[in-house]
Amino acid sequence: PRALVWKVMTEREHVARGWGTNGQNNVITDFDVRPGGKWRIESHEPDGKIYIFVGEYREVDAPNRFVWTFGMENMFIGKTLVETHTFEEENGVTHYKSISRFDTVEDRDGMIASGMEEGMRHGMMVMDEILGELTRG
Repeated sequence: PRALVWKVMTEREHVARGWGTNGQNNVITDFDVRPGGKWRIESHEPDGKIYIFVGEYREVDAPNRFVWTFGMENMFIGKTLVETHTFEEENGVTHYKSISRFDTVEDRDGMIASGMEEGMRHGMMVMDEILGELTRG
């Protein structure tokens, strides 16, 4: 159900577990899911690298959608994109969609080349596992 998918995508403990690639430890220092609320996630990689993701919630309409900004403190400096996340339920199935809006094609291509897509795919697989665990109880 949509409310459960929303929970997994907006609660700190689930996001920390599902963020990024396999093997990293995520530390969420801010996660205030309300308009104007800040979020910040430190991803500690096994090789010692730390990637810091930051943003601000612009819109929150539980359990339908949220809009946030997405940036990084130590990569893509000065580049912030806007992401819209929607949750639609149809016949008991929740459809999740994320749209990222970049300022330029070059910004988009740079993000893809960085491997972010792989991290997002892995994160979605983990979120699916979490949903299964919560559904089974």
